[in-house]
Amino acid sequence: MEKQTTNWLFLLWASLILAMTMFFMGNAMIQSNKNNQQTSQGITNTISVMGEWKASVAPDMLVINVSVSELAATTELAQTQANEKISKVKAILTAADIADKDIKTTNVNAYPEYDRSNASGRKLLGYRAQQSLTINVLGEKFGDKWGNIVTNISKIGGVNVDNTYFDLKDKNAAYAWAREKALTDAKAKAEQLAKASGVSLGKPVMITDNNISYTPGPIYYAKNEAMGATADAAVSNALSPGETEVTINVNVMYQIK
Repeated sequence: MEKQTTNWLFLLWASLILAMTMFFMGNAMIQSNKNNQQTSQGITNTISVMGEWKASVAPDMLVINVSVSELAATTELAQTQANEKISKVKAILTAADIADKDIKTTNVNAYPEYDRSNASGRKLLGYRAQQSLTINVLGEKFGDKWGNIVTNISKIGGVNVDNTYFDLKDKNAAYAWAREKALTDAKAKAEQLAKASGVSLGKPVMITDNNISYTPGPIYYAKNEAMGATADAAVSNALSPGETEVTINVNVMYQIK
């Protein structure tokens, strides 16, 4: 009798263990199927929309890029000549109340230059030294300073004003504001879809910052040699900053209740 009871208890425990094993295996298979479905078809029970916002932002900074390029018999002489012109440019900027922190050297280069048109082989012409500066003009009426700065730089001779454009000192603030508006646009679209579908909108489960577009247009491009006698007239007028467009796109996925 005792042996039969022991066998019965053993079979009971074995049946319980088998049942629990089958339960967990079945649950894992169901979860795996859900994961596979989410992977192949996207997250289920959601609404996915794209929000967009275009904002016009007033620039608060003017950027001027200038460069010098000097050819001489030696590298040292070419660099000395380039340094002298850069020093004259910086003196003009100091006189225009441009702070040192707003003047950045962006390129310094020196290399031998050859005439490759000679049929008998290349001929050494000398040594070329190049330097470039990026100048940020800030403060009140920053656009008004442009004319005098470029006019005085042009009088140095051999200094190129490569391009000028309006910009934002803190782009992140503009991006943050436009991003909030884009999220509001996305929510409005999702609510409209939910209402039309007869469902309730839940919380966002995925947000992707998809695209940021900000491209300040160039205002001015001129080589010093091309400015000629009309340089003063060409740059005498103050510039109007106008507005620059910032575009933000976000993808948002909401739960369906």
